[in-house]
Amino acid sequence: MLEQLQMCLKIMAGFLLLLLSCGCTCTSAVPHVPPEKMHEHISSLGVQPTEHILMVDTKKQILAVLHNGKIKKTYNISTSKRGTGQKINTFQTPQGLHRINEKIGHGLPHYSIFHRRQYIGTWRPQPRNQHRKDYISTRILRLEGLQPGLNKGRDRLGRIVDSETRAIYIHGTTMEWKLGAPTGKGCVHMSAADVVKLFESVPTGTLVWIH
Repeated sequence: MLEQLQMCLKIMAGFLLLLLSCGCTCTSAVPHVPPEKMHEHISSLGVQPTEHILMVDTKKQILAVLHNGKIKKTYNISTSKRGTGQKINTFQTPQGLHRINEKIGHGLPHYSIFHRRQYIGTWRPQPRNQHRKDYISTRILRLEGLQPGLNKGRDRLGRIVDSETRAIYIHGTTMEWKLGAPTGKGCVHMSAADVVKLFESVPTGTLVWIH
């Protein structure tokens, strides 16, 4: 009887390890790619590289603008305080290859506020100790995942992992003092001045690699 119980426990432990290993597939699917190898890596995914490519480093909290495999500009950002992840309602920052499929807010003032991508007014900066809400502000660069099963559509278990459905953006923040640390709910946050510069420097269709 004791031997049967021990055997059952071993089988259960093996099954749990298998489940854990399956849950880690997203991490292995999103490698760290150096800037000079980015064009090659994107081509290996069956996607044509764009003139500019944005690299979002969730560990260093930096967004880099690449041109011809070289970093031309870097910005401090803030990604999710819950880390990286693909599933809907986790409020994590998705990884992998994306593209900017929509740009919203052209010509609007700094700290314009958006609700469901619609302009609803302009926020007036307040002292840090009096400000409690982090608004989607200034500009929105809406992201579409390009890797089916990872950040587009559903994963192999049927769970929604679609970045566009999850409303993942690069956008301005009204809590700029938090930039440089992961404090958001899934999107990539930037300062008003920086997101305007980025918005004006890259066209719709620009590729974005998040790792």
